[in-house]
Amino acid sequence: MNKLLKQISLLDKSTMVMIAAALLALACNIILLILAGDIERKNSSISPGIAEMRSLANETLQIKNIVEAKEKKIVPGRSGGVVSTLEQILKNLGLKAQVIKPLDKKKADGFTEESAELEIQGADLNSIVNLLFTIENSPAPMKITYAAVKTMFEKPDKFILKLTVSLLGKG
Repeated sequence: MNKLLKQISLLDKSTMVMIAAALLALACNIILLILAGDIERKNSSISPGIAEMRSLANETLQIKNIVEAKEKKIVPGRSGGVVSTLEQILKNLGLKAQVIKPLDKKKADGFTEESAELEIQGADLNSIVNLLFTIENSPAPMKITYAAVKTMFEKPDKFILKLTVSLLGKG
């Protein structure tokens, strides 16, 4: 009988260890499931923010590329100034200006902005559009700060164009 009790108690100990191990494994699985659900909820709440950050990063790269392209245009000594650049543009378009006079030169943050006033009389609408397009897309970084178009009294199909154009440069 003693032998039988020893076998039963041995069987009980091994079953108890197995049951304890199974309960421990079950408890670990439940804890892991709870933690995984919590991580999934955090991940789903963070996902829109990450998508927004990626889109902002793409926009930032596009802006950086545009700025670098514009900075490449600004090379010191490339042109003789805003007046000579405007004269070259007018010559290429076959236009004549009644007035081209330099205005002022402003310096800010390592850049200079040189302005000039331009007046063309008797231009047709097509040549005005071509001039504005050429100024806007010229290799030299130029911007139009003021523009006025008036019709001529004698010839209503001809216009008087007054522009203030600035040339940007480093220095």
